[in-house]
Amino acid sequence: MTLRETHFKQLNKGKINFFCCLHVWAVLMLFLFSGTNSAKAQEYATDRLFMKQYKKTKCRNEAEKIIRKIKKRPEMNLEHEVLLIQNIWVKLRSNLPLSSGERKLLKKLKEKGIVSKKMRSKEIWKHKATQFKDIRMKCKQIR
Repeated sequence: MTLRETHFKQLNKGKINFFCCLHVWAVLMLFLFSGTNSAKAQEYATDRLFMKQYKKTKCRNEAEKIIRKIKKRPEMNLEHEVLLIQNIWVKLRSNLPLSSGERKLLKKLKEKGIVSKKMRSKEIWKHKATQFKDIRMKCKQIR
């Protein structure tokens, strides 16, 4: 028996799988090649500028989302309340039935009178404009 035949017999006895050996060999080769071929990253001034601009843009996008949500949020103003009160008085004069909310408002009006802490729509939009400006200024202060 030659050396080659005894080697193959030992492999068959140990039942070493060919695909297992191939797998181990491939992992070892990947490990060796990944360590020797690593390039060192250079940092350029433009990279820092890009990252700074990216952060500002991301902040601006998030700020605009918040602003859109605030704009869409319905808010009761003085004009709406006046229209609701007028609607209640018209329904009372014409003997139409009032809804439960209208009855509550009528009861409150009879007890306390017209006491409203609501702002006019122009005042609300001025307040919101300053709020929007503050939100946008936070993004400009990012360094």
